[in-house]
Amino acid sequence: MRWELREVDETLVDQLARELEVDRLVAKLLILRGVKNAEEGRNFLYPTKKILRSPFLMKDMEQAVQILLEARDNREKVVVHGDYDVDGITGTAVLYTFLSENGWDVEYYIPKRVDNGYGIQPQFVEEAYKNGVRVLLTVDCGITAFDAIDRAKQLGMKVVVTDHHQPKETLPNADAIVNPKRHDEDYPFREFAGVGVAYKLVSAISEKLNIHPSIVDELLDLVALGTVADMVELVDENRYIVKEGLKRLNNTAKLGIIRLVQKLGIAMISSRDIGYRIAPKLNAAGRLDSPDDAFKLIITKDEASATELAELLLGYNTTRQSIEAKIYSEAVQMIEEKGLSSLPIIVAYGYGWHLGVIGIVATRLVHLYNKPVMVISVEDGIARGSARSVQGVNVIELLERFRDIFEDFGGHTMALGFSLKEERIPDLIEAIKKYIHEDDVKVDPVVLIDERISIDEINDNIIKAVELLEPYGHGNPEPVFLIQGSAVERFKVFGNSGYNVRVTLKGNTKSIEGVGFGLKIQPSELYGIQPQFLKMDVVANLRVGENGPQLNVLDLKTFHVNDDDLVDKTFIHSFISNWKQQKEDDFDFNRIEDDIYQRLPKVLELTEVRRPALLRFGMPYRNAFLFSLMKKGRVLIINPSSTEAMHVYESLQRHNIQGLTLANSINRALGRHVITNAVFAEKFLKSASDFDFVVLNEIQFLKHFDPNSFDSIIKRFGSRAFFTTVYNFETNLPIYEIEGKNEFSIEDKRNQPKSLNNTNSYLVYLFSAHNSVEVFFNNYVKRVPARDTVFYSSQLEPFQRLIISSLVKKRKVKKLVSCTNNDSLPALFGKVEIRLFDFPYTLSEIVDAVSGEGSVLLQLNYSSKDVSQKYETLKKLFPSKEEIEKIVEELNIYLPMRNEEFDLLLGNYSIPKGVIKSVYRDLDGISGNLIRAVDFKAEKITRLRERSVELGYFERYTLQVESLNVKEMYRLVDERYLFDSQIIL
Repeated sequence: MRWELREVDETLVDQLARELEVDRLVAKLLILRGVKNAEEGRNFLYPTKKILRSPFLMKDMEQAVQILLEARDNREKVVVHGDYDVDGITGTAVLYTFLSENGWDVEYYIPKRVDNGYGIQPQFVEEAYKNGVRVLLTVDCGITAFDAIDRAKQLGMKVVVTDHHQPKETLPNADAIVNPKRHDEDYPFREFAGVGVAYKLVSAISEKLNIHPSIVDELLDLVALGTVADMVELVDENRYIVKEGLKRLNNTAKLGIIRLVQKLGIAMISSRDIGYRIAPKLNAAGRLDSPDDAFKLIITKDEASATELAELLLGYNTTRQSIEAKIYSEAVQMIEEKGLSSLPIIVAYGYGWHLGVIGIVATRLVHLYNKPVMVISVEDGIARGSARSVQGVNVIELLERFRDIFEDFGGHTMALGFSLKEERIPDLIEAIKKYIHEDDVKVDPVVLIDERISIDEINDNIIKAVELLEPYGHGNPEPVFLIQGSAVERFKVFGNSGYNVRVTLKGNTKSIEGVGFGLKIQPSELYGIQPQFLKMDVVANLRVGENGPQLNVLDLKTFHVNDDDLVDKTFIHSFISNWKQQKEDDFDFNRIEDDIYQRLPKVLELTEVRRPALLRFGMPYRNAFLFSLMKKGRVLIINPSSTEAMHVYESLQRHNIQGLTLANSINRALGRHVITNAVFAEKFLKSASDFDFVVLNEIQFLKHFDPNSFDSIIKRFGSRAFFTTVYNFETNLPIYEIEGKNEFSIEDKRNQPKSLNNTNSYLVYLFSAHNSVEVFFNNYVKRVPARDTVFYSSQLEPFQRLIISSLVKKRKVKKLVSCTNNDSLPALFGKVEIRLFDFPYTLSEIVDAVSGEGSVLLQLNYSSKDVSQKYETLKKLFPSKEEIEKIVEELNIYLPMRNEEFDLLLGNYSIPKGVIKSVYRDLDGISGNLIRAVDFKAEKITRLRERSVELGYFERYTLQVESLNVKEMYRLVDERYLFDSQIIL
């Protein structure tokens, strides 16, 4: 999480402080909240009823009042139709109470979330009319109820809509629509809650009837309750409503509210108490389909009923929490087991999940994964769900890209409801994969800091300044303070999730306690922390508790004052606990120097040699040379095969080079630096003029498998190329050579059980396949209490790759699980034992394993079965002409179809989807989102040409390793002499 200290014009702060006669902190906080002058400041700090504008400035207010007055005069029955959340319930209570006490024949209706759904339904209108209702009055709903309102008008009913939700392009056919968000509304303030609009309506009626304003103001306790609960902005008129309403709420005569507050143990109600303690209890009734009980609690005048209803709501909340916890647990389990956390928008679904709580579950999952989340309940073939987003990501905008999947769909940028058919859930997941990218949902969470203070500066003046700006809420957030470099007296992580902390910070003359919830700090991340050795930076709100001032901690950063060993331990245990949840901002990796920089002095001069030239390297120095070229300009590296290109690409990935791309028949995008194979280069790269440097790496192998391609590459690129190799062979090119220390031995344990036994030396488990690395690591740390084991893979985040390389170099871990393409990472241990559990694709992977400045014992611990499996995997990655022709013939039957449907169909084949799609791309079968049938033409398929090189190389070179004894293999790796190869220009 990024911290940003907000800046203001200090001259304006001084001026405002003088004019308002307030502390500088108050003036600064006002300016940061948009206050521009003293008059605005007075209205903000000391709002009076004068800030309330005439309700008749709102569109249709006059008509709404007239319709309701006529209904009273004519004794026509009015029904108040509300909503099941706190805003809708309090809004219903405000209108029902006022109308019933002032001469109207009125009843109310609050729909049930599960049974009736949101908003007004035509069926309700029919039943209301049968029961004698002639005027329909809505609160917190109705602005999109076109069908229901049309039916009401057909029946001859009058309809008055009061709402605060965003209208569609057209308005419903109501007699009056009072909504500050109407597109044609001129009212200066638009951010009322639904209950706020209801308050404006009763204010207008009371003005017409000459009812004293104090009568209407008796309802402000309910208006404040609903306004805070609905999280609208607490500015302008809302500020007066809530500030005055809180005073009345703390002295309310409403028995139900009194009993509920007593049972919650609240002495003095604040806006925070409403948001976190009172509103959830009222909402629980609506979530469990009993909103009537919350409504009755608010309006009851019976002591026994008030007590009974308060206890009932607390019971609902307990039940809601239990249901929520169960669904949350099931959702997390599904997400983890199905790998859904990798989706840019996470989807979790279950049968019979309670519709009333899936929105809360979605919110909790957003907090857990820091991504938008969709939680879906399936019942009777219909999937209904709630989506929640992260700040800064418009989830509606993203889902609009495939809106046709949904049956119903609506909400706002951060939250929406939707429905779809059960069988479309897989389509939804595939559409998210295809149309939404990680960059669409990637956010950089930021804490905006109002002021920097020290522990010793926390005094009565600061407390009074904070209290003066209350009530806090949306539009007026609690002030955020930065406290830097504080000594730590006590520190504790608590709670089942491990995301909560309790801390005591120490200044020079005083200490202060703080508590933080949901900080995403796992206990393992703080393994071994001793408070006396810590300094801490904290961003927090400042609140007054029972024992005086305390901090509400929003985020923290720890610094060890004596030993940076803690930083490494923190990373290791965080990585073991949940490496996927690690965040770049949590680790100070900028202090780490990449080990490749130590190799650069030996290779820098070679970047200036005249080309063409052959550069023969030890493996680490070849990578250092390529790295140095990329520092100087744009680089193209052409390899004989895709697997050799992959080896170079993943080796360089350890050093986090910006703009590095791997190009082949599947991945055809070109970045700043391009690593590719000869077939792709010949077909798609017509010129090297876009690149500053061209490297032909191990190109001598190509001549054996595709001599025409070899000649073409040499002719097109050879005259200006660096020819790089780790092997010895005949050439007439000028030769430059840099070899490093290469101390290694080989032990033959082929076809023996794979050993996990620990040794006294540093140990590396090596795999050629990335998925094997992660699977082995996850299983290993479950079986073995591992506080000294991490894994390395090019799939890790850049900061993780850098830190893990540093940990290996500093020997802060003892065991490493790694992929083979790692730029001699194991050798950073010094003396190390490597167990090769997986057969490689290339000779380069074995050379890489034993290269570097260390002393390496390489154990060949794979089996004949591993060799066969690797060969079969390669043949699936590069299928034969016959296999491809058969697949194309079968797929053509179903074409044309959309891309997402095509992806689903490809799941039936063992050949990777990307391979098949590359074939259709070569055969001109892909046009935008449409896949068309194609004529099979083998000569156009890039993958088939790649196959001849891949399988030829694997069979001729890599497979020969299996036939060698240890002595022969040692000689091959040590001398690296190729009797059958040459480069003669």
